[in-house]
Amino acid sequence: MSSFVKRRGAVSIKGTRASLHSGQAILSSGNPSLDHVFGGGFPIGSVIAIEEDKYANYSRVLTKYFLAEGIVNNHSLLVASLEEDPVQLMKKLPTPVEDIEPERTAQNQAPEEMRIAFRYNKLSVVDLEQKSSTQLGHFFDLSKQIEESELSKHDITYWDGAQCSPDSSKTAISATFQSLLDAIHLKSKQPQFDQSNTEVKEKNLLRICLNSIGSPLWYDRSFPSHLVKFLTILKSFVRNTLSCCLITLPTHLFHHLDSDYHHLHERLLGQVDYCIALESFAGSDKETNPVFKEYHGLLDIVKLSALNTLAAFVPETRDLAFKLRRRKFVIEKLHLPPELGEEKDERGQKKIATGMSCAGGGGGSKLDF
Repeated sequence: MSSFVKRRGAVSIKGTRASLHSGQAILSSGNPSLDHVFGGGFPIGSVIAIEEDKYANYSRVLTKYFLAEGIVNNHSLLVASLEEDPVQLMKKLPTPVEDIEPERTAQNQAPEEMRIAFRYNKLSVVDLEQKSSTQLGHFFDLSKQIEESELSKHDITYWDGAQCSPDSSKTAISATFQSLLDAIHLKSKQPQFDQSNTEVKEKNLLRICLNSIGSPLWYDRSFPSHLVKFLTILKSFVRNTLSCCLITLPTHLFHHLDSDYHHLHERLLGQVDYCIALESFAGSDKETNPVFKEYHGLLDIVKLSALNTLAAFVPETRDLAFKLRRRKFVIEKLHLPPELGEEKDERGQKKIATGMSCAGGGGGSKLDF
């Protein structure tokens, strides 16, 4: 008997491609730098969690990227939020940048042509903001919002909690969570087809975006247990359909709910496949620290899963930072400046350097190694 097995054809959906690491179909989060950190994209059927920053400014930007990528690829969308009107959230999506050829041309210059920034020729892809030929996602301009007429052409379902039923005695979770699960289940059961292709009905992808699940508007007496049950059922929905879910969680508020906060956090991580945490410098000492003057916050990879593969993708580094420019959100490796030269005060004594050094000396650095 032959040991060769005929390889099945992969599912061909617009906006997806086979992963270079695992061979499974992946999709883009809408931000090429975030895709690069996780090996090029996220697998279909995965649940991605974002632990929000303190004011949810930067997590909302990543949410807009995720939805805007779905609009560009004509994916079906389900947007749920209690914090703000999901219709208004969709109207704030950025527009795609079509003309990026001049930037790619400048990137592909020969080393001798880049006389001033010659040292940047050796930077890795993440530092050059992932402008490569293998890129899956698109570039978006955060300074320009999408036109409302464009949204009417797409298959978008909104959920704002108005469909909740007050009677939750027959369910194991609250009425709010049950209403959201019913909306997701109904949407996932509907056949998803590419709306832009009127001649041939091709299978399409469903993008589920749940904004700020766990904010005070969701609280009740049994909120921690209901949230874990909700994520468990949600994960089964996403696994058995051609869909991907992005959920943002204000975990910095959860310590007010449960005395055993770390146990709750571990239970939540067990129900998601990928998780990142955003730490904003706004309102902290790091905002004025010259070491971090080039960035607006830190990005921590909390969880990586080996979804449908034997080994999870291992990123080059976990020391990541982000900065929000006027038109784009960029994730880079955390590059710390070199230690500054010695300075003397009025009495001629040496001042403590404001830079960082790994050597153990008398310096009073704010970051210890």
